[in-house]
Amino acid sequence: MSEAGLRLTDVADSVRKHRNVIILVTFGVAVAGAGFYLAGPKKFEGKTEFVVRNPMYADRNFIYNTDTKLIDYFANEDDIDRAMLMCEADIVQSKVIKNMKLAEAYGLDPGNRKGEQQLSRRFSKNFNITRTEYKSLIVSYVDVVPERAADVANECVRVLEDSYNEYYKEMRRSMAQSLTERINEEDSLINSLTDSLVALRNKYGIYDIMSPARYNLMIGKMRESGNSEYARGIEMIQNIESMKDEIVTNRAKQTTLVNQYKTGTKLNEMPLIKVVSVAIPPVSPKGIGGLYTVLACGFLGFFFSTLIMAFADAMKRQRK
Repeated sequence: MSEAGLRLTDVADSVRKHRNVIILVTFGVAVAGAGFYLAGPKKFEGKTEFVVRNPMYADRNFIYNTDTKLIDYFANEDDIDRAMLMCEADIVQSKVIKNMKLAEAYGLDPGNRKGEQQLSRRFSKNFNITRTEYKSLIVSYVDVVPERAADVANECVRVLEDSYNEYYKEMRRSMAQSLTERINEEDSLINSLTDSLVALRNKYGIYDIMSPARYNLMIGKMRESGNSEYARGIEMIQNIESMKDEIVTNRAKQTTLVNQYKTGTKLNEMPLIKVVSVAIPPVSPKGIGGLYTVLACGFLGFFFSTLIMAFADAMKRQRK
């Protein structure tokens, strides 16, 4: 090799000198690439695109509050991150694997730990979720069967909708359940206070309506019953009546809250995911295709064979 290094003229001379070898290598590598492409399994990619709605619009604070400041209908960055996290988590992927019967399709045994790990790794390798610049999400799945690739991608979005939406619905149902239990306790207390009032009215002969908690409402004319403890009876009835009225008022408010928290918690109500493009079975396999594979292999064969011959000739000239 000269001090100037490997020059283009030297490379051109090597190509002319060893053109038969270079052509043979180039043709052989191209044929090998075509053979690998034809013999290797074709992988197809199913894609589906969807957008995430703002989950706050299903909250009672925004449904029943007309004075709330308008917020974006689309989910923000944090909500999109949560959707991506849940889609990549086992809570979604394990359900998709089970629903699509991928263990039987791939010939793996999920009953043992090794088979379960292999199935999970294979699914994670073929699965991908990406975010676009328009805040939409694209779920893709690669499989040797085009129909299965599209079905798995669509199933991922469906299971994600169920799991993601169920997270918020479960919280609202839990709040409604807590309030319902509190209402049941108040019902028992109201019944107990009612029994006490009935007993007091019969004991003291006081049947006038006295509701101090309701703007000191009294209906009827207070009359002396002849009972020496008439005044005590009035005070006791007023005290118990006041407690009962407050509890009844609280129960009415909590019953309203329960109905509000139950809004939108039924199946298919207020979905949080809107599919923009449904995955369909792809026609062409994933990759650059057969023609481009042959051309790429031929180029690599030509490049490396030329490079090797040029360096070999340069080493010969250096020894002289």
